[in-house]
Amino acid sequence: MLTSLLKNNKQITILSIIFVGLRIPNIIVYAEHSLLELDESKESAEKGTINKSTRQLAEGIFFALIAIGYIITTILIFAKPNNVIPYYIILVGTVAIIIVYYFRTMIGIPIIGTDLIIKEYTIDYRDVITKITQQAFVIPLAMMLQRVYDMKKQQKDCNKYNRYNYKSN
Repeated sequence: MLTSLLKNNKQITILSIIFVGLRIPNIIVYAEHSLLELDESKESAEKGTINKSTRQLAEGIFFALIAIGYIITTILIFAKPNNVIPYYIILVGTVAIIIVYYFRTMIGIPIIGTDLIIKEYTIDYRDVITKITQQAFVIPLAMMLQRVYDMKKQQKDCNKYNRYNYKSN
């Protein structure tokens, strides 16, 4: 039992390092991209190109929300590692972000409350970094989630065993 626990702790540590190592550049790029879009939105507004400014503002807010969401859920995973909700939020949210990205590049995404559509015609280093790291960090994240379920099952089995032995004595 102790050997199994130590092995699980080592595996969780390795998976956590890989997860965070892939997560940090993702968060940095989304935060940087958000600031860039917000600055460009101000410049476009000053030039009088309101539609362009609105699109850039929407993208800046979207990227900022992604960065903030990733920071909060990552903190929750390490603050409460046995709570499965942040794992699922990241997994589902990341899949949704990737889908939005592909729709944005293929057909465009409408901005709520306007007639404007955000359509991306170019791909730069930010797109490459975020998509590669997003698709990569779901692997250790899913493995960490499985470890949580394994540990819960192991604890449940141990409690059953202890109750049975306590009753039989």
